[in-house]
Amino acid sequence: MATFLPRGLLCWSSTRSVVAMPRVRGLTRPFGCSPMKPYEFVQTCPPPTVDTGCTYCEPKYPLLKPIKKDAKLAGTAPVLNRQLLVSTGHSGWPSKTEKDASSFEALVRNCQLAGVARDPDYNFMVTSTTLAPDTAQTDAWSIYLYPDNLYFPSVPYSLGEAFVKRYLIPSRHDEAAGLEDKLEIRPTTNPIIAICGHASRDVRCGIVAPLLQDEFERVLAMKGMLYDATTGKGIKVAICSHVGGHVYAGNVLYFDEDGTSVWYGLVKPEHVQGIVAETVEQKRIVYALYRGGTVAAPLELA
Repeated sequence: MATFLPRGLLCWSSTRSVVAMPRVRGLTRPFGCSPMKPYEFVQTCPPPTVDTGCTYCEPKYPLLKPIKKDAKLAGTAPVLNRQLLVSTGHSGWPSKTEKDASSFEALVRNCQLAGVARDPDYNFMVTSTTLAPDTAQTDAWSIYLYPDNLYFPSVPYSLGEAFVKRYLIPSRHDEAAGLEDKLEIRPTTNPIIAICGHASRDVRCGIVAPLLQDEFERVLAMKGMLYDATTGKGIKVAICSHVGGHVYAGNVLYFDEDGTSVWYGLVKPEHVQGIVAETVEQKRIVYALYRGGTVAAPLELA
């Protein structure tokens, strides 16, 4: 077992520079970072202890759409400064989510076309999820922002470009000064497990995601850890849009209560109990399934 201390309060871009994040209602963190706890690493995923009904179900992939079963996964996840999870309440996204004119991805694309470009050394990802929007407005997004660990229950379309500048483009965040006064912002309190199930983008993710979602929900429910809407406590489980790496399906992203993210690949239902026991409960990362995230793998396991 090995321990690696994450970058903590420093976030490095590809040019090893650090930029300051604007103050957000008393929550001051470097741009694109949050305090993170150290995780330990274990080499392999422990086997399941019970059969919930489909624990040993094997996803059946098309002959011409295989997965890389023996791939070395560490380092296959993109290096991100920030990741947004957008609550859409459905999984019927087009193959390219920006083709949906009302999507946050379309907003980002339109901003780029209008000259509001990304900073070249600052990477972010926008991911749609099946999480239910927390707003009655039809012209607003509900957004989780990581690793800042912030939740925006209602970001009006009219403030979308300002949001992009303020939180996703460090060189332009001053142009949207005062945005925090116009938005409700909360620290996130519920961990999230997001499973890539973007079927219109790649059939492999569409095949395995429902199996994994069902198994995660069963295992968490058995342990009393599944999200309960009446109490507002527990871990939320959702399907998400394309995150890259079809050949590593199933792709599972875990965002803990501190904003740390852990990306797993080649996950099957039989791995779920081990992931919950090791990663969710014990803060230990299963290296054999680990693609990346905000925790870097120790060299001795690489």
